Amino acid sequence: MKHLTNIYARPIKRPLNLNATLFITLIAWATAWPALAANTSKAANIEYGYSKLYGELTPTQVYSLVKNIDSMVMHYAYRYQPKLTSKLPRKIVPVNGYRPEQVFVALGKLSDDIDVFAKQQNVEPVKRIKREAKEAIPAEVFILAGASLDTFSEALAVLEPTNTFGDFYSQRTYSRDKTPSDVYALVDLINRKLTILLGQPLELSE
Repeated sequence: MKHLTNIYARPIKRPLNLNATLFITLIAWATAWPALAANTSKAANIEYGYSKLYGELTPTQVYSLVKNIDSMVMHYAYRYQPKLTSKLPRKIVPVNGYRPEQVFVALGKLSDDIDVFAKQQNVEPVKRIKREAKEAIPAEVFILAGASLDTFSEALAVLEPTNTFGDFYSQRTYSRDKTPSDVYALVDLINRKLTILLGQPLELSE
């Protein structure tokens, strides 16, 4: 878990209370990972692989983190682009047979979009993650998703310096295991939302 901590522990210009919240949240995630990995089925171990550097994370855990990104994007939409919220897509377009690598590429596109928002708030871009091998595994997808969430929350903290955003770092549970296809479809939905939201001047809700 040392490597995961190192990736997130980059200097950031944000209020102390937000730093403290994110630090505590990341510690909670790190504490939960071994137990979560222990619950992973043998089939999933074979299907998605294990990283000596990052350990093992499943698509369900990645989906949970990406869902937090979606929630934060909607928070931004309702608070700062209220007239656009009715135009935002809400339906996920289902896909099948996708691999973690394709999700990783989609998250790269999402990171590019978040970089636009970050630049508007004078915040550093998303920390990109390098693959260990030719194709990304869920652990690497998870870390890139986490870096995207961190950057979005950091940029949003410029607009809301008193908000800790701790609720957007929650661990979610689901009645069925998620697949890379599920994660890809959710990332695609967020990308379509940001396409509408970005580039528009801020317009606070009344």
